[in-house]
Amino acid sequence: MYGIDVLENEHAQILRFTSIIRRFLVRALEGEVLFDGEVASMIDFIRHYSDAHHHGKEEEILFRYMLEDLGPVAEKIVRQGMLVEHDQARNIVRRLDEARVRYEEEKTTENLLDVFGLLYNYAFLLEAHAERENTVVYPFAEKNLSEARLEHIDEETKAFEKEHALRSEHYLNELDRWETMI
Repeated sequence: MYGIDVLENEHAQILRFTSIIRRFLVRALEGEVLFDGEVASMIDFIRHYSDAHHHGKEEEILFRYMLEDLGPVAEKIVRQGMLVEHDQARNIVRRLDEARVRYEEEKTTENLLDVFGLLYNYAFLLEAHAERENTVVYPFAEKNLSEARLEHIDEETKAFEKEHALRSEHYLNELDRWETMI
C-alpha cells in the first residue's frame, strides 16, 4: 500500500537521523564536539521533516481515517499512544531549542549537557515510536481499514507528497550532508 510504504520509508530516514544524533553524541563523549552550529539545523529537520512532513501526514491522513472507522481500539492506539508520543517529541524539541539558545549564549558544560540530553531523549523516543508504528499501528490499519479507505489514504498521500516534494528533498539532502560529516 503506497501510503503506508511512504510512512515506513520516512521512518527509515528518521532513523538515519537518530543514528546521526547517536554518532554525534558518541564522538562528543570521546572529546570531540562536532558541528556546534548544526543543532539549529537538526531542530529544523525535526520540526519540518519528522514532524510537519511525517507526523503531519500521519495525523491528517492515516490517523484521521483510523479514528473515523476503527472504533475504540484505534482511539486507544492513536489518541492514547501515537498522538501522545508526537506531543512528547514536540515538547522535547521545544526544550531542545531553548537549551540550544542557552548554550549559544553561555557555553557551559551544564548547558551543553541539556542539549546533548535532549538530543538523546528525542532519538530514544523516535526509535521506539517508529518501531511501534511499523509493527503495530500500520499493520492494524492495513488489516482493518476498508479497501476504499486505503485507496483514499494512497491518493491523499500522493497529493501530499507532490505538494511537499521540495521540502522532502531538502531534508534528505541534509541527512546526506550530516552523514558525510561524521
